[in-house]
Amino acid sequence: MLDRTSRHKGLEHADLKAWLARAREHLRRAQLESTHALVAAVDARDSYTRAHSHTVAAYSDAIGRRLELSAATLETLRAAALLHDVGKIGVPDAILTKPGPLTAEEFDVVKRHPLTALEILHDVSFLAEVRPLIRHHHERFDGGGYPDGLSGDAIPIGARILAVADALDTMLSPRIYKEAFSLDRARRELRAGSGSQFDPDVATMALRLLDEDPCFFSGSQAGNAGTDFQAHSGSKVGREFAKPS
Repeated sequence: MLDRTSRHKGLEHADLKAWLARAREHLRRAQLESTHALVAAVDARDSYTRAHSHTVAAYSDAIGRRLELSAATLETLRAAALLHDVGKIGVPDAILTKPGPLTAEEFDVVKRHPLTALEILHDVSFLAEVRPLIRHHHERFDGGGYPDGLSGDAIPIGARILAVADALDTMLSPRIYKEAFSLDRARRELRAGSGSQFDPDVATMALRLLDEDPCFFSGSQAGNAGTDFQAHSGSKVGREFAKPS
């Protein structure tokens, strides 16, 4: 009788564990679907930015594989790429889709979007490893980026990859204020930013991909509203914000 009771309790315990696992997975999927809906809403606000997050995820994954990142790190990187612009839900349309230069005040609004993303994703527990990549994807390798002014290896490797992938999609996609760059011009910009804006190892790997598989990049039709590349690069590739008089 005791043995039968023990087996019965063991089965109940196993059933409970299985139920909890299913419940956690259901909650995880519901949270992720809600977050992806926010990303889609951001991307759809401008016809020039649709599918941007998925394009950046594809570029990031390709670069990460060339850098021989682990499977778990690649999964985190892809999730961060898909969600990196979710904070733009807090950027007004008048700024996000502005065809001309941004004022310094508008620029400051754009620069808040990584922190806004963290506020949105704060309670999504399974994204704990993703949040630092989103926070730091606008840092510069030379320390001149935002929000924390990190430099070099202090910037998470995933964020350093996102910075290159994000810039590539901005360069290779048309914007309201510019035509898409040629692959040759994108190469020149990556070389020019290597060691200053970009991690040189990541930039080198992206350049190899551009040389070895140009077709992978030539179909890029999405981007990040131009303000992103401008905001963390200081490059002439993106719109330059107007200096206050």
